Amino acid sequence: MKHYVIFVFFLILLGCDTAVETKRLDEVDSLVVIEKYDSAYHEVLNYHPRYNDEKELAHYRLLLAQTSYLTYNTLSSDSVIDKAIAYYEQSGDLKRLADAYYYKASCLHERNENNNAIEYYKKAENVANKTKDLRLRYKIAESMVKINHQCGNYNLQLNYARKALGYALKSENKNWIAYSYFNLSNAFQNLEIVDSLSYYTKKLIPRLGDIYPEDLPHFLSCIGFMYFKNGDFTQAKKYYEDALSHKEVAHTLVNLADIYIIEGNEEEAYKLWQKAFLLDDNGDAKDVIMFNMLQYDLEHHKNLEDACERMYRIYEIKDSLTNTLKNRTIQDLQQRYDEEALSHFYKNKIMTWMITALILIVLLLLVTGFFRYKRYRTNMEMAKQQMLIGQFNNEISLLTEQCQKAKNDISYYQSIIAEYTNQIEELKSSGKNADKQIMEKSWQIGELTKKNEELMNSYKKAKLQKEMLKQKITEFVENSSPILNRGKVLYDNIQNNKTIISWNKEDFRCFVEYYKAVHIKEYESIISHYEKLTYHNMLYLILCEMGLDNKAISQIMGISPESIRAIRHRLQKNLRAGMEYRDKE
Repeated sequence: MKHYVIFVFFLILLGCDTAVETKRLDEVDSLVVIEKYDSAYHEVLNYHPRYNDEKELAHYRLLLAQTSYLTYNTLSSDSVIDKAIAYYEQSGDLKRLADAYYYKASCLHERNENNNAIEYYKKAENVANKTKDLRLRYKIAESMVKINHQCGNYNLQLNYARKALGYALKSENKNWIAYSYFNLSNAFQNLEIVDSLSYYTKKLIPRLGDIYPEDLPHFLSCIGFMYFKNGDFTQAKKYYEDALSHKEVAHTLVNLADIYIIEGNEEEAYKLWQKAFLLDDNGDAKDVIMFNMLQYDLEHHKNLEDACERMYRIYEIKDSLTNTLKNRTIQDLQQRYDEEALSHFYKNKIMTWMITALILIVLLLLVTGFFRYKRYRTNMEMAKQQMLIGQFNNEISLLTEQCQKAKNDISYYQSIIAEYTNQIEELKSSGKNADKQIMEKSWQIGELTKKNEELMNSYKKAKLQKEMLKQKITEFVENSSPILNRGKVLYDNIQNNKTIISWNKEDFRCFVEYYKAVHIKEYESIISHYEKLTYHNMLYLILCEMGLDNKAISQIMGISPESIRAIRHRLQKNLRAGMEYRDKE
């Protein structure tokens, strides 16, 4: 018993330890959400996962890759995130699988492996779309904006910027909304659609307080470019200079140089180009800067014209071909993933429709089968009830015959008794010695009287049985079958000369089924002469069988004598068709 208690206590401690460790990893997730990346990274580094727990180990690896990327601490290899991906691809945890794909893509993007990065971004997007996590879907869309901007795929950049704005507005996150307006402005700037650029940039101006301080120069430059495109060079220069006061960015220097050129200050513009040429590590604006500098040199140093022109053309051709090939490859890669995702979506949709259609067909068959079975059961029950009522009616007929025979015999014996009584009276009044004859006649009268009493008892008993069977039929009709009960009410109405104008199809059926139950011989006699009859035609023939004339039938059915003649005409055709059919058989 002591060992058992220790074992249970050990299990409780182990369970508590597991819950505490899981909670620590969840707390790291929370730190990432509130953007305390350094604290999250520190927690992960000081965490020691249990290597026998695959779920915990996968979560730890994902957080290590995630926090390392967010704090600019590069991991030595991608094996950490790759192992996390391998686990989540099997586990069915869509949110963490999308997260793992996203941070794998982000690491590749950081190393300028854009083709592979796009592949994992698209995987992350496809999985994230199956979740309701707006934060995850927003950050994937924003990353796709950046990579398509770098690759010059401006239409795709615009598409993802719109998606990101949708997620931002839905979540009501002010920071996301501000960055989404900036991304849309940037996309329309690249596409040279000035009206849309102005629209989103003006929405951006009141939201500058919602962005990170280190990104302020880019936002101010974007606003300056909007004013530049709208011809307000004073405001444009103000925002460019404000942006450069925070941080010198090559693109902003080039834009400000354009304003100096407009103002005629070429020398100051040349100085800005030189600064921009040294700052532009990514090479985004190097061709524009080089062209402007060469143009300036050519205007002031004529002897350099041919060499500079050739140098520019070589650089332009090389850069154009490289960028075009790279951008087209990346765009094709995204298009392939979109097509595959769409194909998969429609396959799933078609499969869903097929399964739904199959289920509906099965349900329809089941419902149809159920109603047919129910109708079959109803018809079988009706046939049993009609058969039972028929048996009762046969017994009543036999009892009626028995009563009639007994009644006839009683009358016969009563007439003989009366005759014998008269003969005895005559013998007594004759004065002859007829005692022997009188005694014989009296004895015969006594025997006949006994037989009469027996017959009377038999008659009363048969009559009582008849009444009991009739009562049984009445109770059976009223209690055991709603159809027959309704039919009896309708039958009684017709016997009282009530009209059938308000009857529906079911009323006709109830009437015919009741008539069939209580007058089976008459019913069989009617249908034996016809091939097929409707309930309406059957009603007419039953009314005729009941001995009603055309005037009474016309009144009951609520139709004109012409309609009665039309019914009779159709029934005559049916009668002939039925006779021809039976002749062929």
